[in-house]
Amino acid sequence: MAKNKAKDKNYHFYLKNKYINKHIRYPFKVIFNVIITTFWIFSLTKTKKKQQKIKFKYFACFCSIVRKENLYIRDLIAYYIKIGFEKFIFGDNNFPNIEKISDVTQDYINNGILDIIEVFGSSMSQGEFFSIIYKKYKTKCAWISFFDIDEYLRMHSEDRKIISVRKYLSNPIFNKCESISINWLMYSDNNLLFYENRSVLERFTTPLYKNRENRLVKSIVRGNLNKRVFAPLHSNHVPDKKLIICNSMGKRIKHYNGFYLKPPLLKNAYLMHYNTKTAEEFIQKIKRGSNQNIVYNVTEKIKGFFNINNFTEEKLKLFEKAFNRTFNQFRNYKNSSKKVYMNIIYVNVIFLCLFI
Repeated sequence: MAKNKAKDKNYHFYLKNKYINKHIRYPFKVIFNVIITTFWIFSLTKTKKKQQKIKFKYFACFCSIVRKENLYIRDLIAYYIKIGFEKFIFGDNNFPNIEKISDVTQDYINNGILDIIEVFGSSMSQGEFFSIIYKKYKTKCAWISFFDIDEYLRMHSEDRKIISVRKYLSNPIFNKCESISINWLMYSDNNLLFYENRSVLERFTTPLYKNRENRLVKSIVRGNLNKRVFAPLHSNHVPDKKLIICNSMGKRIKHYNGFYLKPPLLKNAYLMHYNTKTAEEFIQKIKRGSNQNIVYNVTEKIKGFFNINNFTEEKLKLFEKAFNRTFNQFRNYKNSSKKVYMNIIYVNVIFLCLFI
């Protein structure tokens, strides 16, 4: 009897457990699995949507505001295409009755490689222009370089081989960087006087590694940033200090100082900067003024020219003829520099004689 009761009890428990499994646990398990599956599908879809949002049309874009650079634009575009840039955005700040960028780049425009933004004769600052361009192209370009027409980017691998912009910027060292500051490397005029219809890189081959201007930088900015990239009404074109700004080796710059980054880093990447070119070309640069319609101080500009290039009488005469005035202070400056140099030599000779 006891065994039968035990069997009945176990059977009753079995029926009760079966009922619970069938009517409570199983439906709950099904509902739970449906919820988890739905959540997983939703999360996956959301992730894919996010990935689609940041799927850029171009990897590297080049942006600049331009005035009277038609002699050099095709040379520059060809160079940057060669190293992997896919899109160019130029602000045409010319005076249309003199020249337009489209006069020499219509094939690039037709191919979709070049977009022209007309800002004819505008006094808009570069910072203002770049802010407009960034907002318009930040979802199209993974990286946007904000350079000038006389600046050519060169990038190297660890073994000093020249590499493409995709290989350079895809390096994990830049994963957390929102902007990259690239130092200039100034180039001299190679003691040439006049323009020649050859590539800038062919004509000017002498880098000035010790020039103090090399501490200046320009910037490559990551696309799709949901924050202010350029300060409003800023006269320069350097990114906002609140960005995560790195040097050309991927190290974050803690105390970012706008244009300046010293000592210059020229190992991984630098901008070959052909600021003056020849005396004849530099005269045209002075006469055109700045993109903000600022008239240059001629004397200060010529001083800057001779701070980069060797002084010769022929060069100075070109400046004097172009501006119909004399610049004897540069002749005196040359002579005084020689005197200082000779005085240093004399002092060193005397010092050596005293201790020999």
